[in-house]
Amino acid sequence: MPTSNFSEVLRRQANRRGDREALVDGARRWTYAELDRDVDRHAAALLAAGVTADDLVGVLGRNHATYVLELLALSRIGAISVPLNWRLHATEQGYVVDQAGISVLLYDDDFHDDAALLLEQTGLRAGVANQERAVGDNPRLADLLAGVPDGVRVPDAEKSPDDVHRLLYTSGTTARPKGVIHTCGNIAANHLGQVLELELTQDDRILVSAPLFHVSGLEAPGIAIFVAGGTMVLTPTFQPDDIARVVAQERVTGLVLAAQILFGLLELDVADLATVRYLIFAGVAPTVRRRVKELLPHVRLVDTYGMTELCNGFCYMDAAHEQEKVGALGVPFPQTHLRIVDDDLQDLPASTPGQIIVRGAKVSPGYWRDEETTSRTRRDGWFLTGDVGRVDADGYLWFVDRRTDLIKSGGENIASAEVERVIAAHPDVAEVAVIGVPDERWDEVPKAFVVLREGVDVEVVDAEAIKQHCRDHLARFKVPKHVDVVGSLPRNDSGKVLKKKLREEADAS
Repeated sequence: MPTSNFSEVLRRQANRRGDREALVDGARRWTYAELDRDVDRHAAALLAAGVTADDLVGVLGRNHATYVLELLALSRIGAISVPLNWRLHATEQGYVVDQAGISVLLYDDDFHDDAALLLEQTGLRAGVANQERAVGDNPRLADLLAGVPDGVRVPDAEKSPDDVHRLLYTSGTTARPKGVIHTCGNIAANHLGQVLELELTQDDRILVSAPLFHVSGLEAPGIAIFVAGGTMVLTPTFQPDDIARVVAQERVTGLVLAAQILFGLLELDVADLATVRYLIFAGVAPTVRRRVKELLPHVRLVDTYGMTELCNGFCYMDAAHEQEKVGALGVPFPQTHLRIVDDDLQDLPASTPGQIIVRGAKVSPGYWRDEETTSRTRRDGWFLTGDVGRVDADGYLWFVDRRTDLIKSGGENIASAEVERVIAAHPDVAEVAVIGVPDERWDEVPKAFVVLREGVDVEVVDAEAIKQHCRDHLARFKVPKHVDVVGSLPRNDSGKVLKKKLREEADAS
């Protein structure tokens, strides 16, 4: 019976292109036939560990082949995968585990201690160690694989387009992470769009350097390369010199890079990037873009607009107009639509800024176990992004402003409300407000304005003390780079903190 299960793609490619290279992880390589075989073995091993099609399974690890094999094996079984952000503090990961209802955790050695805490303090039923360091009597994946008979075949679980394929958690604009639902139909539509928009073929070799817990690692184009019959090349590092080395060695044709990584690559020998055909990025200033084009004239520069809720990119700039419309973000993918609307969700004329709203096969149906946020961000089938943009007379999207209070730092979203919640829990803090301020390396970083309780000595509770408190409770990238201890916060007549004024003060300082 036909199924919308993505893992069926591997069956077809194993039959059609069995001897072509599918996956590269350092010295380890898989053809499509070998990849399909090992996905069966991993699926059988996970079934032996008690994973079922009803389970939500957390994956806590860096970029490596086992991670990809596990995601594909979970798809084959029919379980829902939940890639976990290893940058988060263990307490933040614990919230995700419980909110999602994750029952099984797959974890790397690097996160042994986090896994031990999660297995002790959350509703996890079981854990599987990907490498050597198992928690307690948890099984190791290697031992489970050793018990799998040769030639084992695990059938692809039957899935419909509306069935949930995975959850990706994003901080978004609220104080708690939200689980974005990606259905089987969402990822199928994204893969079709990626293949068409990037003109992917079996000769493409894409580098995945963004972490696999992030939508840009998984879906830009990520696993869509398997649909085209090309090759995925993995690297666990974001360092520009390492990326350039892998690109040269593996003759990589496609890259997705955060702005700060792009800056680093430009300082290296661009001859290492001779095989690159396209480069996807977002948030790069026109001056930097021009410099990239001067150094890499043969490379297609793909400006993009997207987010986790849109299964990654929603618009890509086409090659024919990338020079004519520098700064634009392209037009929507196939099977997708966008509108620019006013506060009443009425369409605005061309080139008039307004809220970007979208719909289509790539758009997530909502947030896991969060009907309130889902209903608040959906209207008559349209997803309200909260972002401000404009569409020109030719239908190209131009980004104008970002969501209120969302800090975008080094490719990661930081919710100011989450950082404020942590700082407000400090016993000596009376009030706090957090904004994003420009940063040369990370685009934006958090800055906190803190009012201490009456009688607290600023010599005792200073900026460093507040930062240390944040380090104890937040991922490092969320810790404010700047902390100002102030006497009061600016407020309007209704008592709301005026963050616009704080931004103006920060710009003036």
